[in-house]
Amino acid sequence: TDATMIGRIIIMTITCKQIAATGVAAATALAIGLPAKAAEELKVSTALGQKHDQSKAFFTTFLDPMKSDKSEVVLNYIGGPEVTPNKKQGPAMKRGLIDIIMSPSTYYANLVPEARLTGIATVTPQQWRKNGGHKMMSEAWGKKLNAIILGWGNFYGPNQFYIWMKDKPKLSKTTGLDLTGKKMRTTPLYTPFFKAMGATTKNISPAEVYTALERGVVDGLAWPEGGVAFRGWHSFIKYKVGPGFFRSSTMVTMNKDKFNKLSKKGQAQIIAAGLNYENKSGALLKKLAAADNAKIYKEGVNDYTLPGDYGRAFKQTIINANWTDAGKRKYTVDFATLKAKMLDSGS
Repeated sequence: TDATMIGRIIIMTITCKQIAATGVAAATALAIGLPAKAAEELKVSTALGQKHDQSKAFFTTFLDPMKSDKSEVVLNYIGGPEVTPNKKQGPAMKRGLIDIIMSPSTYYANLVPEARLTGIATVTPQQWRKNGGHKMMSEAWGKKLNAIILGWGNFYGPNQFYIWMKDKPKLSKTTGLDLTGKKMRTTPLYTPFFKAMGATTKNISPAEVYTALERGVVDGLAWPEGGVAFRGWHSFIKYKVGPGFFRSSTMVTMNKDKFNKLSKKGQAQIIAAGLNYENKSGALLKKLAAADNAKIYKEGVNDYTLPGDYGRAFKQTIINANWTDAGKRKYTVDFATLKAKMLDSGS
């Protein structure tokens, strides 16, 4: 009958509502019982030793700020070049074996030719981001290194590097400094101008420099201020030769695939930490360099600045040799456009 049918419908409706309610309650109970999503753990390495001034600045301005909120990302520092050799860290990050590295970009310049341009740039990181240089280099890093650039540790100015020598510098009216017959420790950042000054270059890791100086394998090297006393190089080095030149080429970079897998909040945390490193590491590095200089001067290292025209020829030789060398290479992005964005109007 109609009455019987209506009764059955009412019973079915009540039963369905009870099942639905039971399902919601069960799902809610299950959700409450599940643990919160674990934070993403990222493997971090430095191409420079843990006690290197640049590593100290990285720990203070990048790693430490990330510790305040571990809900999305946890950084696990796995060590420096003692674990993964400095020139193998770029390729390791590219393959996803390491997630984040702090490294001079010249250490992976064989993969990213644009990486040679960081040290010889004259713009600040702020100019670089504003004028589109960051965008162009990010394109190159993404295609060649499968990485994104989180921060450029451009530090405290375009005059952070010096030539460190055992013997008193020999002057040259042409190149400022005459290195004919001298054996100099090098990286791709220094080789062009060392050769222009007549030097024989030796590719040696920082960890091997002390022994190389001690045994006469090299007569000197190019190196930024800082960390000389710590390494004991001043036992052999007696002249810090200027004027200063170059900016730091050190960058914090991250595997692109791993970054894209992070939550939006996790990505924001990483980006903020990169900018903090970029903007604040310089002040700390300057203090550490000043302290190191005080130690080596006290131990007898001479602060020797090439006079007048010699100093000007010295700096011009460095800039010309390196940018000429840079112009010979093939790039992912347009070289002329990028060069204009890496040099300020006064260069």
